[in-house]
Amino acid sequence: MSAVPAPRSTPPPAAGRPGPLSARLRSRNKDIWEEALGMRFVHDVTTDALSDAVFARYLLFEREFVDTAARLAGAAVREAPTAQALAGHSRSLHALVTDQYAYFTRALETTGVPEVGQQAQEQAAVLTDVVLEAADTLGYPGIVTCMYAAESLYGTWCAAAERTPSARAEVADWVHLHTVAPFTTQLRFLEAEADALEILPETEEDLVALFGRVLTAELRFHDAAYLD
Repeated sequence: MSAVPAPRSTPPPAAGRPGPLSARLRSRNKDIWEEALGMRFVHDVTTDALSDAVFARYLLFEREFVDTAARLAGAAVREAPTAQALAGHSRSLHALVTDQYAYFTRALETTGVPEVGQQAQEQAAVLTDVVLEAADTLGYPGIVTCMYAAESLYGTWCAAAERTPSARAEVADWVHLHTVAPFTTQLRFLEAEADALEILPETEEDLVALFGRVLTAELRFHDAAYLD
């Protein structure tokens, strides 16, 4: 068995690239970041205007995406460069295939499993296509970037939505789960992993573009819940 690599320290920012990578990924995608935070689904959750049908379709798409997220986390486990990274991604993988899948199964028992048209299914599947392709082409940096883009988006909008909780327990509980541990612990872990990546400037350009593609796919994913 090979020796466990020592934990990495975050490298200093390169000249001309101030601040940590996680902040640069967001700031260089400011327009799509703001658009994603203002998407229709977020507006309807924060104003408690989400219809039963939309919420049911969203839950179905999210449960299906748990399979994708688990595969992504499994790839991260395989590629993890440190013992700390291995532990963090292993916790995420375990939570996805146990607690999260069980949550969606219970929630869909409450709402009922909706019928979904082909257009909606295909539009929701774009997010899976983007993240799995990134894992294949960009390896561990791409995996971390995909995870961080999705989780930081949820962490941000759910923190705002928590201030005006839905009267519907299912919606309020789902938002709340993204404002407390273990979600917030995982988000901090992903941010640290992104900031610790040792990459070339050209790779950073690829990751900036990927961060934007994931946010765009998140928009399409959530909008798909409005399609019959």
